[in-house]
Amino acid sequence: MKMAGLLLGLCALAVSSLGAAVSLDVQTPSLMLASGHLIVEATIEPDAANRAMRVIAESPDWYRSSEIELDGDTAPRRSTFVFKDLPSGTYEIRAVLLGSGGEERALVIRKLEVIRHAR
Repeated sequence: MKMAGLLLGLCALAVSSLGAAVSLDVQTPSLMLASGHLIVEATIEPDAANRAMRVIAESPDWYRSSEIELDGDTAPRRSTFVFKDLPSGTYEIRAVLLGSGGEERALVIRKLEVIRHAR
């Protein structure tokens, strides 16, 4: 029962946007084995104001980020980000959709627990 509560807590999702037309969805696991590869799938509704997408994976001891440019409403709806060899720990995964002036248009935050493989 404690594990079920932990998993539900790790699935926490926060989404904010500054405009009704802004749409960002992010798929990530909530639990994975250490030294695994984290795959983040971002789905973005095409919009002329979309200029970049940044994804950050951060724990107290580890940080990586990746950013791609978006060509507004002609950008692909789906983008994939891969972070390799994550060590064990608790991570915050942030996906940020940016506008032409670098302003935040939408934000999604997910929690991820990376656990050691039992031998």
